[in-house]
Amino acid sequence: MDAQLFLIYYKIHVATWPLILILFTIIFVSNKIGLLFFNRMLRTLLWFLYVLSMLSGTAVLYAYQFPAQYVIKGLISLILIYSMEVILRKTKRKQRGTSIYWFIGFAALSIILLLGFNVGLHS
Repeated sequence: MDAQLFLIYYKIHVATWPLILILFTIIFVSNKIGLLFFNRMLRTLLWFLYVLSMLSGTAVLYAYQFPAQYVIKGLISLILIYSMEVILRKTKRKQRGTSIYWFIGFAALSIILLLGFNVGLHS
């Protein structure tokens, strides 16, 4: 893969995750307080960012030739996306039982950040 193309995919991937977390927070708070005016549009934007993050992450994985550390990081990020979606869905429907998904989400996010910044890995 061309170095400039790799850099574009990498920057897209790095930029989408903070946007995903910010949008998740906005949607969660709006669900919690009952302000559902822009929720459908924000959820669609969130799903678009999920797809963009997955596609750019796959392109970066391809450029790195699929090292195990980053494959595991990608799989854990899918778990994070799943937990975020369950939290948003249960919050919108005013259902209980999101505690385990919050725990899974925070654990997955912590592992993703540690793997992403190579904390504790000496390679």
